[in-house]
Amino acid sequence: MKVCRVVGIVLVLAAIAYVIWPGDFDSKGLVGYVDDFMVFMAAFTFAHGSFQRPERRYIRRQLYMLSSLFALLGLCWIILLAFIK
Repeated sequence: MKVCRVVGIVLVLAAIAYVIWPGDFDSKGLVGYVDDFMVFMAAFTFAHGSFQRPERRYIRRQLYMLSSLFALLGLCWIILLAFIK
């Protein structure tokens, strides 16, 4: 469980770095910020799930599933923005 907490913190810090990074797809207006939101929420929900108490397995599983969903949507959105000109 300690490894998941460290990974969660590293993912949140990496997501914050991705939001700040100037080489992002943010030049496309408001649509460009959706990938930042998805990446940050994926990292945040994973970190939040890893800090749940051990007796809250159901909540932890739901947060991990939500994190996976945000990661998948964020990846799809980044691919979409990469091909839009």
